Amino acid sequence: MKTVSEKLYERALKYTNNSRIEDFVIGIGLTGVRLNDGRTGICYTNKEDTLGRCEEFYTCTGDEGNPQSKIELGMNTDELLKIGLFSGDPLLRSVAYAALNAVFVVPEIEERYKYGDISEYLEVDFEDVVGMIGEINPLINLWKPLVWDILIFDRKRRNEKIFPDWAIVDFLSKCSVVAITGSSVVNGTIDWILKYINTDRIAIIGPSTPLIPDVFNVKVLAGVKVLDSEKLFNLISKGAGTKKIIAEKAVQKVVLLQD
Repeated sequence: MKTVSEKLYERALKYTNNSRIEDFVIGIGLTGVRLNDGRTGICYTNKEDTLGRCEEFYTCTGDEGNPQSKIELGMNTDELLKIGLFSGDPLLRSVAYAALNAVFVVPEIEERYKYGDISEYLEVDFEDVVGMIGEINPLINLWKPLVWDILIFDRKRRNEKIFPDWAIVDFLSKCSVVAITGSSVVNGTIDWILKYINTDRIAIIGPSTPLIPDVFNVKVLAGVKVLDSEKLFNLISKGAGTKKIIAEKAVQKVVLLQD
């Protein structure tokens, strides 16, 4: 069986159109890539799995040498995807998935976009137990008064109300609705997560979400459409996160529904 990364790579090759990497930016929270045809994509910066070195995205050439970037401007998009989507390097992988999201910005997919928040397209009620992969606070605040319970699973536990990610094995199958952060696609945990879901009411959410139909067996893909790449890159370079880039109208929330 093919992995999600393999499926995404195969689909992306249809849309790369001989494009090249024009620019990229790696911020504290988000990573952005712009192709030479103007298409731009973003995803979260997988900093949790980095080594914390000051020049981690550069390859050392000795104590006195000039470190070289792992990605060069002008490189073929196909080449970046082939290397980065399957890489164990967290930052290289982040850049590759941002490029992937740029590749999927094509009219035949954009015409399927619906606009608005995930809550408008995935209904919940008081009988539901929601499983949430990643601490998605806006959705927690919105749904908490409406559902029976929300079980949050996160690799980074901030308090005792959040389960460690390994608890997915025992508890996720009991959830009637599942919301998964798009960062799980970037860090490669999405295949493992999907194995433990026992409902068809599933959404993948956030700016990392690849907006491509017929890859994920989920009802809703909720991501973002880039409106202003220059503004976006400037914000990312200054440490902005998802809430800020939406508020500044650098991106817009969009939803892709699947049967």
